[in-house]
Amino acid sequence: MNKTVTINIAGFVYHIDEDAFNKLDSYLNAVRGSIQQEGEEEIIADIEGRIGELFSERVDQQGGVIRMNHVDEIINIMGKPEDYIIDDEIPVPQQFITSKQPKKIYRDGEKRVFGGICSGLGHYLNVDPVWIRIIFVLLFFLYGISILVYLILWIVIPKARNTSEILEMLGEPVTISNIEKRFKDGVPVNYNYSTGSSAATIIRKVIGIVLIVFSTISIFGSFFAPLAFNAQKDTIFRNVLIYNEAQIGIPFWVLNLSLFLVSCLPFIVLLLLGIKILKPKTKHIGLVSGILGFFWLLAIFIFAYCMINADFEKNKIKDLFDNSYETKFTKAELPLNTLDTLNLVFEKDPRIFNVNDTIKNNYRYSEIQRVSVEILESAIGKAYIEVEEKTFNNKRLNIKSLGKYNIEIESSKFSHTLNYNYSIKNDTLALSNSILATYNDFTEDNDVRVKVYITPEQAIKLNGKDSEFIWYQDLQEGKNIYMFDKTGTLKNTTETIN
Repeated sequence: MNKTVTINIAGFVYHIDEDAFNKLDSYLNAVRGSIQQEGEEEIIADIEGRIGELFSERVDQQGGVIRMNHVDEIINIMGKPEDYIIDDEIPVPQQFITSKQPKKIYRDGEKRVFGGICSGLGHYLNVDPVWIRIIFVLLFFLYGISILVYLILWIVIPKARNTSEILEMLGEPVTISNIEKRFKDGVPVNYNYSTGSSAATIIRKVIGIVLIVFSTISIFGSFFAPLAFNAQKDTIFRNVLIYNEAQIGIPFWVLNLSLFLVSCLPFIVLLLLGIKILKPKTKHIGLVSGILGFFWLLAIFIFAYCMINADFEKNKIKDLFDNSYETKFTKAELPLNTLDTLNLVFEKDPRIFNVNDTIKNNYRYSEIQRVSVEILESAIGKAYIEVEEKTFNNKRLNIKSLGKYNIEIESSKFSHTLNYNYSIKNDTLALSNSILATYNDFTEDNDVRVKVYITPEQAIKLNGKDSEFIWYQDLQEGKNIYMFDKTGTLKNTTETIN
Protein backbone atom coordinates (compact mmCIF):
# COMPACT_ATOMS: atom_id res chain seq x y z
CA MET A 1 0.00 0.00 0.00
CA ASN A 2 1.39 3.40 -1.08
CA LYS A 3 1.20 6.51 1.07
CA THR A 4 -0.56 9.57 -0.38
CA VAL A 5 -0.23 13.25 0.46
CA THR A 6 -2.37 16.31 -0.30
CA ILE A 7 -0.91 19.15 -2.33
CA ASN A 8 -2.11 22.53 -3.63
CA ILE A 9 -0.91 23.53 -7.10
CA ALA A 10 -2.01 26.98 -8.27
CA GLY A 11 -5.29 26.68 -6.39
CA PHE A 12 -5.89 23.06 -7.45
CA VAL A 13 -6.02 20.55 -4.56
CA TYR A 14 -4.98 16.95 -5.33
CA HIS A 15 -4.14 13.69 -3.62
CA ILE A 16 -0.81 12.38 -4.90
CA ASP A 17 1.16 9.19 -4.41
CA GLU A 18 4.22 9.87 -2.21
CA ASP A 19 6.70 8.63 -4.84
CA ALA A 20 5.00 10.75 -7.48
CA PHE A 21 5.09 13.72 -5.11
CA ASN A 22 8.83 13.34 -4.56
CA LYS A 23 9.45 13.25 -8.31
CA LEU A 24 7.18 16.26 -8.95
CA ASP A 25 8.83 18.23 -6.14
CA SER A 26 12.27 17.43 -7.49
CA TYR A 27 11.15 18.49 -10.96
CA LEU A 28 9.85 21.85 -9.76
CA ASN A 29 13.01 22.46 -7.72
CA ALA A 30 15.10 21.66 -10.80
CA VAL A 31 13.01 24.05 -12.89
CA ARG A 32 13.40 26.73 -10.22
CA GLY A 33 17.13 26.18 -10.16
CA SER A 34 17.40 26.46 -13.95
CA ILE A 35 15.65 29.84 -14.00
CA GLN A 36 18.05 32.24 -12.31
CA GLN A 37 16.85 35.64 -13.48
CA GLU A 38 14.53 38.51 -12.65
CA GLY A 39 10.87 37.52 -12.62
CA GLU A 40 11.61 33.97 -11.56
CA GLU A 41 8.61 33.76 -9.22
CA GLU A 42 6.16 34.86 -11.92
CA ILE A 43 7.50 32.24 -14.34
CA ILE A 44 7.36 29.48 -11.71
CA ALA A 45 3.81 30.46 -10.73
CA ASP A 46 2.73 30.24 -14.34
CA ILE A 47 4.42 26.85 -14.80
CA GLU A 48 2.68 25.52 -11.67
CA GLY A 49 -0.60 26.88 -12.96
CA ARG A 50 -0.16 24.99 -16.23
CA ILE A 51 0.78 21.78 -14.36
CA GLY A 52 -2.36 22.16 -12.24
CA GLU A 53 -4.48 22.50 -15.38
CA LEU A 54 -2.91 19.39 -16.93
CA PHE A 55 -3.55 17.36 -13.78
CA SER A 56 -7.18 18.56 -13.69
CA GLU A 57 -7.64 17.17 -17.21
CA ARG A 58 -6.38 13.75 -16.17
CA VAL A 59 -7.32 13.25 -12.52
CA ASP A 60 -10.60 13.71 -10.67
CA GLN A 61 -9.98 16.31 -7.95
CA GLN A 62 -12.56 14.76 -5.62
CA GLY A 63 -11.35 11.19 -5.38
CA GLY A 64 -8.61 10.67 -7.93
CA VAL A 65 -4.96 10.19 -7.01
CA ILE A 66 -2.00 11.43 -9.03
CA ARG A 67 0.24 8.49 -9.91
CA MET A 68 3.78 8.26 -11.17
CA ASN A 69 2.60 7.84 -14.77
CA HIS A 70 0.71 11.13 -14.53
CA VAL A 71 3.83 12.96 -13.35
CA ASP A 72 5.92 11.40 -16.12
CA GLU A 73 3.36 12.49 -18.72
CA ILE A 74 3.33 16.06 -17.38
CA ILE A 75 7.13 16.26 -17.37
CA ASN A 76 7.18 14.96 -20.96
CA ILE A 77 4.71 17.71 -21.97
CA MET A 78 6.38 20.55 -20.09
CA GLY A 79 9.95 19.49 -20.87
CA LYS A 80 12.89 18.63 -18.64
CA PRO A 81 14.90 21.47 -17.09
CA GLU A 82 18.21 20.07 -18.37
CA ASP A 83 16.91 20.25 -21.96
CA TYR A 84 17.04 24.07 -21.91
CA ILE A 85 19.79 26.62 -21.70
CA ILE A 86 18.32 29.25 -19.39
CA ASP A 87 20.46 32.29 -20.13
CA ASP A 88 20.60 35.12 -22.64
CA GLU A 89 21.43 32.79 -25.51
CA ILE A 90 18.81 31.42 -27.87
CA PRO A 91 17.50 28.14 -26.44
CA VAL A 92 17.91 24.96 -28.40
CA PRO A 93 14.39 23.87 -29.39
CA GLN A 94 13.32 20.29 -28.95
CA GLN A 95 10.94 18.39 -31.17
CA PHE A 96 8.01 18.78 -28.80
CA ILE A 97 8.67 22.52 -28.57
CA THR A 98 8.41 23.30 -32.25
CA SER A 99 5.32 21.22 -32.93
CA LYS A 100 2.17 23.29 -33.27
CA GLN A 101 -0.76 22.59 -30.94
CA PRO A 102 -4.48 23.05 -31.68
CA LYS A 103 -5.45 26.64 -30.97
CA LYS A 104 -8.04 27.63 -28.41
CA ILE A 105 -10.10 30.75 -28.74
CA TYR A 106 -9.51 33.42 -26.10
CA ARG A 107 -9.90 37.17 -25.84
CA ASP A 108 -6.49 38.79 -26.33
CA GLY A 109 -5.87 41.20 -23.45
CA GLU A 110 -2.50 42.32 -24.82
CA LYS A 111 -3.67 43.78 -28.15
CA ARG A 112 -7.22 44.60 -27.20
CA VAL A 113 -9.06 47.78 -28.10
CA PHE A 114 -12.15 47.02 -25.99
CA GLY A 115 -12.58 43.42 -24.92
CA GLY A 116 -9.96 41.71 -27.10
CA ILE A 117 -12.60 39.91 -29.22
CA CYS A 118 -11.26 40.91 -32.64
CA SER A 119 -7.64 40.26 -31.67
CA GLY A 120 -8.53 36.84 -30.23
CA LEU A 121 -10.49 35.88 -33.35
CA GLY A 122 -7.56 37.05 -35.45
CA HIS A 123 -5.21 34.66 -33.63
CA TYR A 124 -7.66 31.78 -33.95
CA LEU A 125 -8.35 32.35 -37.65
CA ASN A 126 -4.81 33.44 -38.60
CA VAL A 127 -6.22 36.75 -39.81
CA ASP A 128 -5.03 40.28 -39.11
CA PRO A 129 -7.34 41.66 -36.35
CA VAL A 130 -7.77 44.83 -38.42
CA TRP A 131 -9.91 42.91 -40.92
CA ILE A 132 -12.07 41.51 -38.12
CA ARG A 133 -12.57 45.04 -36.77
CA ILE A 134 -13.53 46.31 -40.23
CA ILE A 135 -16.17 43.56 -40.49
CA PHE A 136 -17.63 44.57 -37.11
CA VAL A 137 -17.74 48.23 -38.20
CA LEU A 138 -19.57 47.29 -41.42
CA LEU A 139 -22.04 45.10 -39.51
CA PHE A 140 -22.78 48.08 -37.26
CA PHE A 141 -24.57 49.74 -40.18
CA LEU A 142 -26.72 46.61 -40.59
CA TYR A 143 -29.19 47.54 -37.83
CA GLY A 144 -26.33 47.66 -35.29
CA ILE A 145 -26.07 43.86 -35.27
CA SER A 146 -22.32 43.95 -34.54
CA ILE A 147 -22.93 45.47 -31.08
CA LEU A 148 -25.10 42.54 -29.99
CA VAL A 149 -22.70 39.99 -31.53
CA TYR A 150 -19.71 41.66 -29.85
CA LEU A 151 -21.40 41.69 -26.44
CA ILE A 152 -22.38 38.02 -26.73
CA LEU A 153 -18.84 37.03 -27.77
CA TRP A 154 -17.46 39.09 -24.89
CA ILE A 155 -19.50 36.98 -22.49
CA VAL A 156 -18.96 33.60 -24.14
CA ILE A 157 -15.23 33.78 -24.98
CA PRO A 158 -12.92 33.64 -21.93
CA LYS A 159 -9.99 36.01 -21.56
CA ALA A 160 -6.39 34.76 -21.79
CA ARG A 161 -5.27 35.59 -18.24
CA ASN A 162 -1.95 33.74 -17.97
CA THR A 163 0.90 32.55 -20.10
CA SER A 164 -0.51 29.05 -20.52
CA GLU A 165 -3.74 30.41 -22.00
CA ILE A 166 -1.82 32.89 -24.14
CA LEU A 167 0.27 30.08 -25.61
CA GLU A 168 -2.89 28.02 -26.22
CA MET A 169 -4.39 31.04 -28.00
CA LEU A 170 -1.30 31.24 -30.24
CA GLY A 171 -1.24 27.49 -30.86
CA GLU A 172 2.18 27.04 -29.19
CA PRO A 173 3.05 24.19 -26.80
CA VAL A 174 2.85 25.18 -23.14
CA THR A 175 6.41 24.28 -22.13
CA ILE A 176 9.00 25.75 -19.79
CA SER A 177 11.06 27.17 -22.65
CA ASN A 178 8.05 28.89 -24.26
CA ILE A 179 6.92 30.33 -20.95
CA GLU A 180 10.42 31.69 -20.21
CA LYS A 181 10.83 32.93 -23.80
CA ARG A 182 7.68 35.04 -23.55
CA PHE A 183 8.91 36.47 -20.28
CA LYS A 184 12.37 37.28 -21.70
CA ASP A 185 10.69 38.93 -24.71
CA GLY A 186 9.01 41.36 -22.33
CA VAL A 187 5.51 40.00 -22.75
CA PRO A 188 3.50 40.10 -19.50
CA VAL A 189 2.70 36.69 -18.08
CA ASN A 190 -0.89 37.64 -17.38
CA TYR A 191 -3.43 40.26 -18.41
CA ASN A 192 -5.55 40.35 -15.32
CA TYR A 193 -7.32 43.62 -14.61
CA SER A 194 -5.77 45.87 -12.04
CA THR A 195 -7.52 45.87 -8.69
CA GLY A 196 -6.74 49.53 -8.10
CA SER A 197 -9.13 52.40 -8.54
CA SER A 198 -7.83 53.30 -12.00
CA ALA A 199 -9.92 55.25 -14.49
CA ALA A 200 -10.46 52.10 -16.55
CA THR A 201 -11.79 50.25 -13.50
CA ILE A 202 -14.16 53.09 -12.65
CA ILE A 203 -15.43 53.31 -16.25
CA ARG A 204 -15.90 49.53 -16.33
CA LYS A 205 -17.95 49.60 -13.13
CA VAL A 206 -20.07 52.48 -14.40
CA ILE A 207 -20.75 50.58 -17.64
CA GLY A 208 -21.64 47.46 -15.68
CA ILE A 209 -24.07 49.33 -13.44
CA VAL A 210 -25.69 51.09 -16.41
CA LEU A 211 -26.14 47.76 -18.21
CA ILE A 212 -27.69 46.13 -15.14
CA VAL A 213 -30.12 49.01 -14.52
CA PHE A 214 -31.07 49.38 -18.20
CA SER A 215 -31.52 45.63 -18.75
CA THR A 216 -33.59 45.24 -15.55
CA ILE A 217 -35.99 48.00 -16.63
CA SER A 218 -36.17 46.55 -20.14
CA ILE A 219 -36.89 43.04 -18.84
CA PHE A 220 -39.80 44.44 -16.85
CA GLY A 221 -41.01 46.33 -19.93
CA SER A 222 -40.89 43.14 -22.00
CA PHE A 223 -43.90 41.83 -20.09
CA PHE A 224 -46.01 44.50 -21.80
CA ALA A 225 -44.95 43.49 -25.34
CA PRO A 226 -47.62 40.74 -25.69
CA LEU A 227 -50.25 43.08 -24.22
CA ALA A 228 -49.45 45.80 -26.75
CA PHE A 229 -49.39 43.22 -29.53
CA ASN A 230 -52.83 41.84 -28.63
CA ALA A 231 -54.28 45.35 -28.35
CA GLN A 232 -53.64 45.91 -32.06
CA LYS A 233 -56.58 44.21 -33.74
CA ASP A 234 -56.12 43.36 -37.38
CA THR A 235 -59.18 43.99 -39.52
CA ILE A 236 -60.44 43.54 -43.05
CA PHE A 237 -63.32 45.85 -43.98
CA ARG A 238 -63.59 46.60 -40.23
CA ASN A 239 -64.18 42.94 -39.44
CA VAL A 240 -61.81 41.89 -36.65
CA LEU A 241 -59.64 38.94 -37.57
CA ILE A 242 -59.25 36.28 -34.89
CA TYR A 243 -56.02 34.27 -34.57
CA ASN A 244 -56.84 30.85 -36.01
CA GLU A 245 -54.96 28.12 -34.14
CA ALA A 246 -56.43 25.38 -36.33
CA GLN A 247 -55.18 26.96 -39.55
CA ILE A 248 -51.73 28.03 -38.28
CA GLY A 249 -51.05 25.02 -36.05
CA ILE A 250 -49.53 26.86 -33.07
CA PRO A 251 -51.53 27.83 -29.94
CA PHE A 252 -52.05 31.52 -29.32
CA TRP A 253 -50.29 31.38 -25.95
CA VAL A 254 -47.16 30.02 -27.65
CA LEU A 255 -47.22 33.02 -30.01
CA ASN A 256 -47.38 35.40 -27.04
CA LEU A 257 -44.64 33.52 -25.19
CA SER A 258 -42.35 33.64 -28.23
CA LEU A 259 -42.93 37.40 -28.52
CA PHE A 260 -42.07 37.84 -24.84
CA LEU A 261 -38.86 35.80 -25.21
CA VAL A 262 -37.83 37.68 -28.35
CA SER A 263 -38.09 40.99 -26.50
CA CYS A 264 -36.82 39.81 -23.11
CA LEU A 265 -33.87 37.45 -23.68
CA PRO A 266 -31.47 40.04 -25.24
CA PHE A 267 -31.86 42.17 -22.10
CA ILE A 268 -31.19 39.16 -19.88
CA VAL A 269 -27.92 38.69 -21.80
CA LEU A 270 -27.14 42.38 -21.23
CA LEU A 271 -27.85 41.86 -17.53
CA LEU A 272 -25.39 38.95 -17.44
CA LEU A 273 -22.85 41.08 -19.27
CA GLY A 274 -23.20 43.81 -16.66
CA ILE A 275 -22.68 41.25 -13.89
CA LYS A 276 -19.65 39.85 -15.73
CA ILE A 277 -18.15 43.34 -16.08
CA LEU A 278 -18.60 44.06 -12.36
CA LYS A 279 -17.47 40.59 -11.28
CA PRO A 280 -15.14 39.12 -13.95
CA LYS A 281 -14.71 35.87 -11.97
CA THR A 282 -18.41 34.97 -12.18
CA LYS A 283 -18.65 31.48 -13.70
CA HIS A 284 -20.95 29.87 -16.28
CA ILE A 285 -22.21 33.19 -17.69
CA GLY A 286 -20.98 32.20 -21.15
CA LEU A 287 -22.80 28.86 -21.00
CA VAL A 288 -26.02 30.48 -19.76
CA SER A 289 -25.80 33.15 -22.47
CA GLY A 290 -25.35 30.48 -25.12
CA ILE A 291 -28.45 28.62 -23.91
CA LEU A 292 -30.45 31.86 -23.84
CA GLY A 293 -29.25 32.64 -27.37
CA PHE A 294 -30.56 29.29 -28.57
CA PHE A 295 -33.99 29.91 -27.05
CA TRP A 296 -33.99 33.44 -28.49
CA LEU A 297 -33.41 32.12 -32.01
CA LEU A 298 -36.10 29.47 -31.46
CA ALA A 299 -38.56 32.16 -30.28
CA ILE A 300 -37.77 34.30 -33.34
CA PHE A 301 -38.45 31.32 -35.60
CA ILE A 302 -41.81 30.54 -33.92
CA PHE A 303 -42.97 34.17 -33.92
CA ALA A 304 -41.92 34.70 -37.56
CA TYR A 305 -43.63 31.45 -38.58
CA CYS A 306 -46.89 32.52 -36.91
CA MET A 307 -46.79 36.04 -38.38
CA ILE A 308 -46.02 34.83 -41.89
CA ASN A 309 -48.84 32.29 -41.78
CA ALA A 310 -51.25 34.77 -40.20
CA ASP A 311 -50.48 37.27 -42.95
CA PHE A 312 -50.96 34.52 -45.51
CA GLU A 313 -54.37 33.70 -44.03
CA LYS A 314 -55.27 37.40 -43.99
CA ASN A 315 -54.47 37.67 -47.69
CA LYS A 316 -56.72 34.69 -48.37
CA ILE A 317 -59.58 36.38 -46.55
CA LYS A 318 -58.96 39.66 -48.33
CA ASP A 319 -59.01 37.86 -51.66
CA LEU A 320 -62.41 36.38 -50.77
CA PHE A 321 -63.78 39.88 -50.21
CA ASP A 322 -62.02 41.41 -53.20
CA ASN A 323 -63.45 38.72 -55.45
CA SER A 324 -66.90 39.72 -54.24
CA TYR A 325 -66.65 43.08 -55.98
CA GLU A 326 -67.77 43.35 -59.56
CA THR A 327 -66.99 46.02 -62.12
CA LYS A 328 -69.42 47.24 -64.76
CA PHE A 329 -68.58 49.46 -67.75
CA THR A 330 -71.01 51.64 -69.73
CA LYS A 331 -70.34 54.02 -72.60
CA ALA A 332 -72.53 56.79 -74.10
CA GLU A 333 -72.02 59.40 -76.82
CA LEU A 334 -72.42 63.10 -76.07
CA PRO A 335 -74.61 65.01 -78.60
CA LEU A 336 -72.12 67.82 -79.26
CA ASN A 337 -71.25 69.53 -82.51
CA THR A 338 -67.69 70.31 -83.51
CA LEU A 339 -67.42 73.71 -81.77
CA ASP A 340 -69.90 73.11 -78.93
CA THR A 341 -69.18 73.58 -75.21
CA LEU A 342 -70.14 70.81 -72.80
CA ASN A 343 -71.67 71.99 -69.53
CA LEU A 344 -70.66 69.56 -66.74
CA VAL A 345 -72.66 69.73 -63.52
CA PHE A 346 -72.87 67.64 -60.35
CA GLU A 347 -76.15 67.18 -58.54
CA LYS A 348 -77.76 65.16 -55.80
CA ASP A 349 -79.18 61.84 -56.94
CA PRO A 350 -82.96 62.54 -56.98
CA ARG A 351 -83.75 58.90 -56.11
CA ILE A 352 -82.56 59.46 -52.55
CA PHE A 353 -85.79 61.38 -51.79
CA ASN A 354 -88.10 58.43 -52.41
CA VAL A 355 -86.08 55.20 -52.54
CA ASN A 356 -86.09 54.75 -48.76
CA ASP A 357 -89.87 55.08 -48.71
CA THR A 358 -90.48 52.21 -51.11
CA ILE A 359 -87.62 49.84 -50.32
CA LYS A 360 -88.49 46.49 -48.80
CA ASN A 361 -86.68 44.16 -46.33
CA ASN A 362 -85.81 47.11 -44.07
CA TYR A 363 -82.76 48.08 -46.13
CA ARG A 364 -82.01 51.79 -46.04
CA TYR A 365 -79.93 53.52 -48.73
CA SER A 366 -77.23 56.08 -48.04
CA GLU A 367 -75.14 58.39 -50.19
CA ILE A 368 -71.54 57.20 -50.62
CA GLN A 369 -69.26 60.02 -51.75
CA ARG A 370 -66.88 58.06 -53.97
CA VAL A 371 -67.32 59.57 -57.45
CA SER A 372 -64.34 60.77 -59.51
CA VAL A 373 -64.24 62.36 -62.97
CA GLU A 374 -61.36 62.64 -65.43
CA ILE A 375 -61.41 64.97 -68.47
CA LEU A 376 -59.55 63.46 -71.46
CA GLU A 377 -58.91 64.34 -75.10
CA SER A 378 -60.90 62.25 -77.58
CA ALA A 379 -58.90 60.47 -80.26
CA ILE A 380 -61.90 59.40 -82.38
CA GLY A 381 -63.21 62.85 -83.38
CA LYS A 382 -66.34 62.87 -81.21
CA ALA A 383 -67.32 63.37 -77.57
CA TYR A 384 -68.42 60.52 -75.30
CA ILE A 385 -68.27 59.28 -71.70
CA GLU A 386 -67.23 56.01 -70.05
CA VAL A 387 -68.59 55.00 -66.65
CA GLU A 388 -66.83 52.35 -64.52
CA GLU A 389 -68.81 51.13 -61.49
CA LYS A 390 -67.22 48.97 -58.79
CA THR A 391 -69.84 47.52 -56.44
CA PHE A 392 -70.01 44.83 -53.77
CA ASN A 393 -72.08 41.78 -54.70
CA ASN A 394 -73.37 39.56 -51.88
CA LYS A 395 -73.95 36.62 -54.16
CA ARG A 396 -70.25 36.31 -54.93
CA LEU A 397 -69.19 36.19 -51.27
CA ASN A 398 -68.18 32.66 -50.29
CA ILE A 399 -69.59 32.40 -46.75
CA LYS A 400 -68.59 28.75 -46.42
CA SER A 401 -64.95 29.64 -47.16
CA LEU A 402 -65.02 32.42 -44.56
CA GLY A 403 -66.18 30.04 -41.85
CA LYS A 404 -62.82 28.31 -41.47
CA TYR A 405 -61.03 31.66 -40.98
CA ASN A 406 -62.82 32.55 -37.72
CA ILE A 407 -64.57 35.60 -39.16
CA GLU A 408 -68.28 36.19 -39.14
CA ILE A 409 -70.34 38.52 -41.35
CA GLU A 410 -73.54 39.96 -39.90
CA SER A 411 -76.62 39.74 -42.10
CA SER A 412 -77.00 43.52 -41.91
CA LYS A 413 -73.77 43.88 -43.81
CA PHE A 414 -75.16 42.38 -46.97
CA SER A 415 -75.42 45.21 -49.43
CA HIS A 416 -77.63 46.55 -52.18
CA THR A 417 -76.29 49.14 -54.63
CA LEU A 418 -78.29 51.06 -57.22
CA ASN A 419 -76.91 51.74 -60.67
CA TYR A 420 -75.05 55.02 -60.92
CA ASN A 421 -77.33 57.83 -62.09
CA TYR A 422 -76.39 60.39 -64.74
CA SER A 423 -78.25 62.20 -67.54
CA ILE A 424 -77.34 63.72 -70.90
CA LYS A 425 -79.54 66.54 -72.24
CA ASN A 426 -78.36 68.56 -75.24
CA ASP A 427 -75.04 70.12 -74.21
CA THR A 428 -75.41 69.36 -70.48
CA LEU A 429 -73.98 66.32 -68.69
CA ALA A 430 -75.48 65.94 -65.20
CA LEU A 431 -73.58 63.52 -62.93
CA SER A 432 -74.73 62.33 -59.52
CA ASN A 433 -72.34 63.36 -56.77
CA SER A 434 -72.75 60.07 -54.88
CA ILE A 435 -73.56 56.35 -55.09
CA LEU A 436 -76.77 55.05 -53.50
CA ALA A 437 -76.23 51.85 -51.49
CA THR A 438 -77.05 50.24 -48.16
CA TYR A 439 -74.10 51.54 -46.18
CA ASN A 440 -71.80 49.05 -44.46
CA ASP A 441 -68.15 48.04 -44.26
CA PHE A 442 -68.22 46.65 -47.80
CA THR A 443 -70.26 49.18 -49.76
CA GLU A 444 -68.20 52.06 -48.43
CA ASP A 445 -65.53 50.88 -50.86
CA ASN A 446 -67.90 51.11 -53.84
CA ASP A 447 -66.68 53.70 -56.32
CA VAL A 448 -67.55 55.20 -59.69
CA ARG A 449 -65.03 56.57 -62.17
CA VAL A 450 -66.32 58.69 -65.05
CA LYS A 451 -64.11 59.55 -68.03
CA VAL A 452 -65.34 62.47 -70.18
CA TYR A 453 -63.82 62.70 -73.67
CA ILE A 454 -64.01 65.89 -75.80
CA THR A 455 -62.24 66.83 -79.04
CA PRO A 456 -59.61 69.60 -79.26
CA GLU A 457 -62.17 71.85 -81.01
CA GLN A 458 -64.73 71.41 -78.24
CA ALA A 459 -64.77 73.05 -74.82
CA ILE A 460 -66.08 72.14 -71.37
CA LYS A 461 -67.53 74.42 -68.70
CA LEU A 462 -66.45 73.49 -65.16
CA ASN A 463 -67.24 75.00 -61.76
CA GLY A 464 -64.41 75.51 -59.30
CA LYS A 465 -66.56 74.24 -56.42
CA ASP A 466 -66.61 70.80 -58.10
CA SER A 467 -62.84 70.35 -57.87
CA GLU A 468 -63.26 67.52 -55.33
CA PHE A 469 -64.68 65.33 -58.11
CA ILE A 470 -62.23 66.25 -60.91
CA TRP A 471 -58.97 64.27 -61.13
CA TYR A 472 -55.62 65.65 -62.32
CA GLN A 473 -56.99 69.15 -62.92
CA ASP A 474 -56.62 72.31 -60.86
CA LEU A 475 -59.85 74.27 -61.29
CA GLN A 476 -60.00 77.99 -60.75
CA GLU A 477 -62.75 79.59 -58.70
CA GLY A 478 -66.06 80.22 -60.40
CA LYS A 479 -67.26 78.86 -63.71
CA ASN A 480 -64.65 78.68 -66.50
CA ILE A 481 -64.41 77.27 -69.98
CA TYR A 482 -61.54 74.82 -70.58
CA MET A 483 -60.07 73.44 -73.82
CA PHE A 484 -57.17 71.19 -74.74
CA ASP A 485 -54.09 72.98 -76.12
CA LYS A 486 -51.65 71.62 -78.69
CA THR A 487 -49.80 69.66 -76.00
CA GLY A 488 -52.99 67.89 -74.89
CA THR A 489 -53.24 69.86 -71.63
CA LEU A 490 -56.61 71.15 -70.44
CA LYS A 491 -56.34 74.94 -70.06
CA ASN A 492 -58.65 77.68 -68.86
CA THR A 493 -59.56 79.83 -71.89
CA THR A 494 -61.75 82.51 -70.30
CA GLU A 495 -62.02 84.73 -67.31
CA THR A 496 -64.34 83.66 -64.53
CA ILE A 497 -67.99 83.51 -65.56
CA ASN A 498 -70.64 84.63 -63.07
